[in-house]
Amino acid sequence: MAKMTLKRPATALLCLIVGLIVQDVASFAPPASPAVVLSSRTNHHHHRHHSKVANPSTSTSTTLHSTIPSWTYYSLAHVIGGTTGTPIVISGTKKGGWFDRIPKPKINPPNFVFGPVWTLLYSLMGVSVSRIVKASSPQSSFVLKLWYGHYALNLIWAPIFFGLKRFRLGFMISSLLVLTLGGILPLYHAIDPIAAYLQIPYLLWLSFATVLNYQFCVLNPANGIGVNEAMRQADLIKKEEESAGGEYTDDMFQSDLKELQRAAAEYAGL
Repeated sequence: MAKMTLKRPATALLCLIVGLIVQDVASFAPPASPAVVLSSRTNHHHHRHHSKVANPSTSTSTTLHSTIPSWTYYSLAHVIGGTTGTPIVISGTKKGGWFDRIPKPKINPPNFVFGPVWTLLYSLMGVSVSRIVKASSPQSSFVLKLWYGHYALNLIWAPIFFGLKRFRLGFMISSLLVLTLGGILPLYHAIDPIAAYLQIPYLLWLSFATVLNYQFCVLNPANGIGVNEAMRQADLIKKEEESAGGEYTDDMFQSDLKELQRAAAEYAGL
């Protein structure tokens, strides 16, 4: 999971644009030969009094609409929705922040990897959903409701992990995402096999992210009062920032009190 940052969504979007261009070029039909065009224009001139002239603006609008695949809108919607947690992720992973201070799994990828990966995955989600919508199967409505519930669950992971620093709750959500996606994909396959295949990269990444989340839980266990290392480091940073002003504030006192409670709980557990 670990959507560390979406700093480079342009990379994946560029890939999608290139793919769209390639697709359009592959399906492009070359224009008719000059002789055919001339013949067509002559016939049109001959019958101009018997035919209705098309509205140029309507023709242009129709042509423009037909050149934009429907999946584009679904992909953009999924990508934009995926960025809703970006401010929280950026705040949590900023240099010198609590995320820099806690132990991390050895398999944790560099931060710059997550932006392009998640942008691509969200784009593929959109393409997949568009195919289910286009299929107009009797089961499509039910399957799409399941999907949007899964997608909403995906979006709340970042606020839980990076905002509240609840690693164990994040792991539970990530595990639930794997399970629900595993149930949705067979339903997708029954309607449109390609729609299901487009979600396989997401399933693989989600499985990896769940293992990663679990390792964060192991390396940063919560004590008897539910405080893990990430929470403790966040409190310490806040205390350091406040102490820079040379004044012992109530927030600093509360932080010290929490630290004493944590130490007492650990001592009582011995």
